[in-house]
Amino acid sequence: MDPRRHLPLLLALAALLGLLWTPHDPDAQNFRELALHGPSGSHWLGVDGLGRDFLSRLWCGAGRTVGLALLSTVLGLGLSAAFLFLAERFPKTLGRLIGSAVNLAVALPSLFVGLLLLVFLKPSLATLVLSVALGNLPFAYRQLRVFWQTQRAAQHVEASETLGSAGWELFRRTLWPNLRPAVATLAGQLAALSALELSGLAFLGLVPNPDFPELGALMRQNQSVLAQAPWLALAPGVVLAGLLAAARWRK
Repeated sequence: MDPRRHLPLLLALAALLGLLWTPHDPDAQNFRELALHGPSGSHWLGVDGLGRDFLSRLWCGAGRTVGLALLSTVLGLGLSAAFLFLAERFPKTLGRLIGSAVNLAVALPSLFVGLLLLVFLKPSLATLVLSVALGNLPFAYRQLRVFWQTQRAAQHVEASETLGSAGWELFRRTLWPNLRPAVATLAGQLAALSALELSGLAFLGLVPNPDFPELGALMRQNQSVLAQAPWLALAPGVVLAGLLAAARWRK
């Protein structure tokens, strides 16, 4: 098996490691005398304006971006699957209602959803994750519905039903093995899209703590020192671009 196929997973795991360990405390201002110093042997990506090791903040920020994106993806897929189940179970009532709502919501970007939620909810990571999950819900629902209807109409499913398979047994033995690759691909697409949208919302300041280490937030925090220490603002963007490019890598 080509190990390059696992590149997105390996990079995601490497980023998540930053939630457990970094060379220095990403929030501790232990190097104030070295503020805005460039890369060195002891600080590979230099020190930010508040005296914190920037590699540690960048690594932790990448882990938080990936972690929040995964949470948003799981939530979005879970809600999509639940709505699809209801739409298939009650096609004439809930099915039509859900279809109309999805067609209306497809035009609403995650940014608008996030701003709308902030009218009712306080800024928090939960609000951020919920905004992205709801923003991507129409896309996820439509894709899952296409996968489901394609499999339900397949001849091997009809053959299984003819032989007496139904309900959970039909899903577990016949439908899910054929749905799983498509759902896995969809999950990867949603994770990449969620990471981009989360960082965009964080860059715009929709986070509870303006000093929160996340890739989009790090770009915003270091925007003011772009002329003095450009790597502090550019490195988070490079890492985010690398994660997104890896998520789209298909070999």
